[in-house]
Amino acid sequence: MDIWKEVRKEFPVCKAFVYLNPAGGSPLSSSAAQQAKQFYDEMLAQGDNLYEEWLERTEVTRQMVASYIGADVSEIAFTTNTSHGMNLVAQMNRNKGKVLTMQDEFPSSTFPWLNQGVALKMVEPEDGFRYPIEKIEASLDPDVKILMTSYVQYCTGFRQDLEALGELCRRKNLIFVVNATQAIPVFPVDVKKWNIDFLVFTGLKWATAGYGIGGLYISKKWLTGGKLPFAGWLSIEDPEQMDNLKFEPEARASVVESGCPHFAPVFALKGALELFKRIGKEQVTSHVLGLTTYLQKKLKALGAELTSPEDEKYMSGITIIKTTQATELVSELRDKNIIVSPRGQGVRVSVNIFNNKEDIDVLIEALEQHRDLF
Repeated sequence: MDIWKEVRKEFPVCKAFVYLNPAGGSPLSSSAAQQAKQFYDEMLAQGDNLYEEWLERTEVTRQMVASYIGADVSEIAFTTNTSHGMNLVAQMNRNKGKVLTMQDEFPSSTFPWLNQGVALKMVEPEDGFRYPIEKIEASLDPDVKILMTSYVQYCTGFRQDLEALGELCRRKNLIFVVNATQAIPVFPVDVKKWNIDFLVFTGLKWATAGYGIGGLYISKKWLTGGKLPFAGWLSIEDPEQMDNLKFEPEARASVVESGCPHFAPVFALKGALELFKRIGKEQVTSHVLGLTTYLQKKLKALGAELTSPEDEKYMSGITIIKTTQATELVSELRDKNIIVSPRGQGVRVSVNIFNNKEDIDVLIEALEQHRDLF
């Protein structure tokens, strides 16, 4: 059985479009959609009678996320998106010191810190997209107490060596914050080994789980001795006490969820992650990197200039075709049902588990007709 043909069947959108835009937002997988729909069907038929069962399913999803990134289940909270998660992280660390971050960060990484009045210092990329560890270390100053970076940069596709960066944070005693939005669950994460303190991601992009669901990792060392930004009736060990004067929040990340879970998006994430688990982590990573390599070779043969890494160590599922006419080129491709997006210095093409070489061949054939635009 060709596993990738079976995976592609999970995405009916592929029948109508050559969808090369998971970096903007992936389509739902059937596995994700079915689990969200199941919740709505259950509530339609039974009202709130399955509440306890839904809570159990939520915890199963939490365990899946924890297992994927090497965390303890108590360190995982569900959010609605990346901005939500990063706002929580910024609130928890607003008085800790200056943040060093990368110039190419998406505003979901930076605006929450600026909103808290935290000073940011930017590292400029080398060669237009690379952030060597040595340059990051050289950019540190005594006021920098937090290092914040994306795992994969949205406008170049540069994939950072988080293990090496985590070791730098260990040596320099820095708080390490990671935006993994453009990576999870395509690329591996090990929060303990990599010394990550906080990590955020969304289910909208590579996870194929749709809108309204994100994840937040908070290391155990930040869950004791301090107050989390949000709290609600479910934040204590025994919520059924309903004692308005006895507030003793548990030392777990889910305290920030405050109240009842947003069940449908959580279950969509559960279905999506189950699909990724059936495929296997290594197979997913290999598939995406293989398609990116194939894409870049085809583009270079076409004469396109790329502003993305070609070294597999730093490569991701994102490739940027350099052009000053990105909007026009994206529109021309859209007319042919080829979905890409204008980002960075040109047109962003991204590949996920539902893509194949035929998708790329169709794109290349279309680009041949518009050489004047890049």
